[in-house]
Amino acid sequence: MHSTKPGYRRIAAEKKLQQTNKIPKDWLISADTHRSSTNVLDVPVTCGILDNVECEITSDYDATALLEKLKNGIWSAEQVTIAFCKRAAIAQQLTNCLTEIFFDEAIERARQLDKDRQQNSSGNALRPLHGLPISLKDSFQVAGYDTSTGLACYVNEPAEENSGTAAMLLDLGAVLYCKTNLPQSIMTGDSDNNVFGRTLNPRNKLLTAGGSTGGEGALIALRGSVLGVGTDIFGSIRVPSVCNGIYGFRPSVGLVPHGGVRDLSVPGTDFIRSTAGPMATSIRDCRLFLKTLMQAGTWRYDSTVISLPWTNIEAKEHLRIAVVENDGIFTPSPPIRRAMKEAVALLEKSKSIEIIPLTLPDAKEHCQNLVSHWAVSGNDFARTGEPVVPSLKALGLLDMKGTTLKGLFDLNVSRAEAAKNYLRLFRDNNLDAILMPPAPHTAVPLDTWSTATYTGLWNYLDFPAVVLPVDEVRESDLADDVGNAKFGPEDARLYSLCKDNKISALPSDVVS
Repeated sequence: MHSTKPGYRRIAAEKKLQQTNKIPKDWLISADTHRSSTNVLDVPVTCGILDNVECEITSDYDATALLEKLKNGIWSAEQVTIAFCKRAAIAQQLTNCLTEIFFDEAIERARQLDKDRQQNSSGNALRPLHGLPISLKDSFQVAGYDTSTGLACYVNEPAEENSGTAAMLLDLGAVLYCKTNLPQSIMTGDSDNNVFGRTLNPRNKLLTAGGSTGGEGALIALRGSVLGVGTDIFGSIRVPSVCNGIYGFRPSVGLVPHGGVRDLSVPGTDFIRSTAGPMATSIRDCRLFLKTLMQAGTWRYDSTVISLPWTNIEAKEHLRIAVVENDGIFTPSPPIRRAMKEAVALLEKSKSIEIIPLTLPDAKEHCQNLVSHWAVSGNDFARTGEPVVPSLKALGLLDMKGTTLKGLFDLNVSRAEAAKNYLRLFRDNNLDAILMPPAPHTAVPLDTWSTATYTGLWNYLDFPAVVLPVDEVRESDLADDVGNAKFGPEDARLYSLCKDNKISALPSDVVS
C-alpha cells in the first residue's frame, strides 16, 4: 500500500525548489539574455558562465574524442565534469530539461577518478569510459535519487540501488551527473509533466522538444551532454532526436541492460518491450556506447539482457539499401522529402551502393495492432490529484479499452507473422538496410505530436533503427499545399501543421 501524499502542486513546488538549490549561484544566467529569444543554441557560449577552456571542452568534441583527451591527460576528469555540469545547468535554465541534479556528487567522483589515476603506479589501463560525463533519462534508477518519471506520487522515494545501465556505466568509469525530463506517462511526443513542467526545444521554444526522452534531446542539442541514454518503446529515443537534430539509436530489445528502469505499462503486459539506447552528437558515439557495454558483460547487470559479444564485422564492399518514401499512413512534409531526396542522391554517387525502391507491406495494420495493445497505468495519477497533461489527453491513451486474454494472444500471433514477413522482405531483396524518414515532419507546435507510425513499426517488429540528422529546414520547404497529403483527413491535418507554422532552422532527418 502506498502512503497518502500531499497534493501534486505542493510536491512539485518543493521539488522545483530542490532543483534550483542544486545549481550554484555563480552558474545562474540572467533571464534577460534569452527571454525574448526563440532559438537559444548560442546562449551557453555567450552568457559568460563558461570560460574558454570549458567552452572548448563542451563545444568542440564528441564523446569519443573527449575520452582520448581524458586518457591522454590533456584534461582531468574534474575539469571535464565541471564543464559539463555548468553547461547542463545553463541548459536547464534555458529549456527545463533536467529532473535530478547531482553535480556535487559527480564532481567528487571525478576527483576520485583523478586520484585513482595518479595512484595507479602499476600501469593498469584506465577503465573504458574513464571520466566521461554521461546523462540519463529520468526513468533510470540512480541510487539515492528519485525515479519519479514526472509523477508526484513517486517524488521523495529515492532509489535504493542503481539500474543495470547506471551501475554498468559507473563500473566502466563514467561520471553520472544528471537525469533528464520526460512526459507524464512516458508515452507522448511532448516532455511535459506536473512535477517538472515542460521541456522546451532550444532551436525554437514554440515547438516540441519531443518525447519521451525530450529532456535528453534538448540537453544534448545544447551540448550540456554529448552522450546520454534514453529508452524507446514507440519512438522515444528517435522522436526527440528528430526534434533536436541529434543522433539516436534504438537497439533491439535486451541488448542494453533495462533492469531498474521505470515504465508505466501495466506489469506483465510486455507485448512490446522498451529498449535502452544512446543519444549523441555523433554516430560514432552511438557505436562507442554499444561496443563498450557489449564488451563488458551486460549479463552481470540484468537478468533479462541478451548478452552478445561485440564483433568487429568488416564493412561490406557492396550494399543494397531500400528506400521507402513514406509509410502509407502519413505524407512526409517538404523538408523531409527534400532531405530524403538529397540523402538518396548522395548514396547513388557511390559505386558500391545499390538503391532499391520499396513499399512497406501492411504498415498501417501493424501500427494499429501496436496501438491497440497499449495500456497505461493511470491510477497513480489520482493519488496526488494530478490532472492529465494536454499531450497525453490528446492521445487518448488513458481511455483506451484493454483487450481480452484471447485478444492478447491474437496480437502476439499477428506480430510474430509480421516479423516473419519482414525478415522475408529483407532476405528476398537481399537488403542490408532501409532508408526512410523517421517521422512525417520535423518538430511541430507544442502538444501536437500525435503519431509515431514511422518509428513505432520498428518497435512492433523489434528491428534496430537509428536517426541521422542531415540538414536544416529552409524557407523554400514551406511553400506547399495541404492537398499534397495523400492518405486522408488525418494525414491532411498533420500535414497542415508544417505549412501553418514557421519551422526554419529545425533539423530534417533520415532514418536507416
